Amino acid sequence: YVMTKNSHKQWYQRRVRASESFLLKSESLSSLTEGELRFRCDSDAASDISSVQGTSCHEEPVNEPRKSGPLTIEDIAVDTSSEASSYTNTRSNQLPWFSGILNNEDFITTNPYLAKFLGSLDVLIEQKKAVFSDSSLSDSQKQEKLNSLTLPGSKARLEDLCLFFQFTPSSKVYGYAEFDLKPGGGNIPLSLHNIEEYCDLSRSFCLDTGIRRQMEAFKAGFNTVFSLCHVRMFTPQEFRLLLCGEMSPDWSLNDLLEYTEPKFGYTRDSPGFINLVEVLVEMSGPERKNFLQFATGCSSLPPGGLANLNPRLTVVRKEGEGGDACLPSVNTCVHYLKLPEYSSKEVLRERLLQSTQEKGFHLN
Repeated sequence: YVMTKNSHKQWYQRRVRASESFLLKSESLSSLTEGELRFRCDSDAASDISSVQGTSCHEEPVNEPRKSGPLTIEDIAVDTSSEASSYTNTRSNQLPWFSGILNNEDFITTNPYLAKFLGSLDVLIEQKKAVFSDSSLSDSQKQEKLNSLTLPGSKARLEDLCLFFQFTPSSKVYGYAEFDLKPGGGNIPLSLHNIEEYCDLSRSFCLDTGIRRQMEAFKAGFNTVFSLCHVRMFTPQEFRLLLCGEMSPDWSLNDLLEYTEPKFGYTRDSPGFINLVEVLVEMSGPERKNFLQFATGCSSLPPGGLANLNPRLTVVRKEGEGGDACLPSVNTCVHYLKLPEYSSKEVLRERLLQSTQEKGFHLN
């Protein structure tokens, strides 16, 4: 919000009053996170801001996607002929809102083959720099060394690849065969002379300018479900926690004893239940995720961990023949773990891990 000095003062006073009013409410604050506290205070303040400015937080401009469906070469041509070309070609200061969010690790995940190839070009770039920085070599010797440089693990020179300043998608589903990374890129061969620019433009296209329409569509769609003005109330870590829950399950012995309920054949003093708790505490991160997926149908916990799992994880005794060969089973809808009484903790661990790695519903 663009405010004058007086309206900013009014906004600040209203925000203070809204915060004080909130703190005077009888609702307990002990269970609220910092992000939830900011959200509630700022929500009241946002309505005050709207009354001062005559605007609404829901009026944030969002660039709507032009049309649905796969990206075509005609769409790209339109983009690059206008504002998108300023990102790709002139590298202007007006970058997309998502610029810099994705990094090389994301590139490796989304496009591993191109990322690996650009990684080999990075090795060539370092070799090229080493040749130029070697003061003991004459210009002719440097040129000779540059001409002898080959791709890592190959005898082929860079020029032998016959590549140009173009991006080639991995599938025909994208609707185009190639895209110029700069004006006239189809006529600019890749060489040691311009290898740095090629790597920079390729990564920029894959992580920045080339996904602009998709990111704008995601932003517009998200804003219709959850107003982006409220998202600012949270840090990225808090918002990820609200959306995805505890992605790295963490629990202690006390957590399991307090928030896990033994029933129908088990009590908190039963050897079988105590062995289960100890096995769960000793589990690694991936094993805990597998256990949660097996027992609850979700590999993560809600914000707050086991304390906020609803319904609570319940352990009941599984009766029947089979002894130590019998596997645990579950009712994921009600978070029921049906556990046989095993002869030892080691057997329990082995059978439980075996069950968590099973696919399908025959143990459900």
